[in-house]
Amino acid sequence: LDITYKQILRSLLSVDDGVASILNALDKTGLREKTIIVYLSDNGLTVGDHRFGLTKNCAYESCIRVPFIMYAPGMFPARTESSFVANIDLAPTFADLAGFTAPDTVDGTSLLPLLKNENITWRDDLLFEHWPTEDGVGADIPEFYAVRNAEWKYVEYSTGEKELYDLVNDPYELNNLAGQPEYAEMQAQLEQRLIELKKE
Repeated sequence: LDITYKQILRSLLSVDDGVASILNALDKTGLREKTIIVYLSDNGLTVGDHRFGLTKNCAYESCIRVPFIMYAPGMFPARTESSFVANIDLAPTFADLAGFTAPDTVDGTSLLPLLKNENITWRDDLLFEHWPTEDGVGADIPEFYAVRNAEWKYVEYSTGEKELYDLVNDPYELNNLAGQPEYAEMQAQLEQRLIELKKE
């Protein structure tokens, strides 16, 4: 895993070079102040986390939390935002930036009000899910649906297994609380919320 981790870090050098060349081109054409750059990944990677070698389809934080940076000079104040956002928010955001409204059939919400730091109501949790593939790293983990909020994560696998984590006191998700009587109420609340999110 040590070699793999070093290779991952080395590969990021090409990303740095690519971003630099894009910014240089924008400077040369005078378009830098009129361009919005979005930097993110579609997934995180485990590098030994939870006894996984190298995978990207797990329900754990190493797989689901990724960098999400928007560079929009002059449009938004520079800051760090802790609200729950996801890839599904990109299409509505780009449509909003172009002066259009995304159709109701498109998942997600425009990030512009959030980026403008407007006083708005925003989501308190997020659904994430995985459908296995026939081969490759996606085949190692069974289908699952999960809900995560600021303090808790609840996961249901197609195998019938369940996981419940107190992210405040157990940020590395090492102590599965699912099925424990003292957490039955919290599990029931998250089970219901997961049902609701899957219907949206």
